[in-house]
Amino acid sequence: MTTPARYREEDGRSVIDIRVSHSRQLFDFRDPAPFRERDLDDDAVEYLLAAAEEIPRKQPLAIVVTISDEPEPRLAADAITAAIRTHFRYELEQIQRRIREHMRRGQISLIVGLIVLVVFLTLAEFIASTPSGPFREILREGFVITGWVAMWRPLEILLYDWWPMVDERRLIARVLEAPVSIHYTQ
Repeated sequence: MTTPARYREEDGRSVIDIRVSHSRQLFDFRDPAPFRERDLDDDAVEYLLAAAEEIPRKQPLAIVVTISDEPEPRLAADAITAAIRTHFRYELEQIQRRIREHMRRGQISLIVGLIVLVVFLTLAEFIASTPSGPFREILREGFVITGWVAMWRPLEILLYDWWPMVDERRLIARVLEAPVSIHYTQ
């Protein structure tokens, strides 16, 4: 796969260009922290992640921020780069935490599911030892089915639900690994 036409290539990397009038457009104004520690604007983050997702995974990335009308004194390019890195490092830590919590929840759900399964299969065996009749078979099959249905969600959590978070972690790590350069045009 090749890089989509809307992204240029430079030094063997697909370049994600961000053009803004001034550096303040990159940051969330609701956050009172200094620029280096400040959250990036949601639109900027969304754009970077969407662009990284569009570019084939094997293609290395680079991020170039072009600022056209930065008022004096200019925010140092290193401060902007550090803010971008800090933001995505934090996002990576958050997604890793969510994956750990998800797996822990899955393990707890699995233990509960196994307990329910054992209880209901035991009840089904107990019912099987009672006098035969249609009610006994219905009850026995109901216990067996209920026991196995109790395992459905724990297995879904542990086998399938965590993959989107792993993909998100991979995407954030990819953006974090990309070299960032800041250019002022004035």
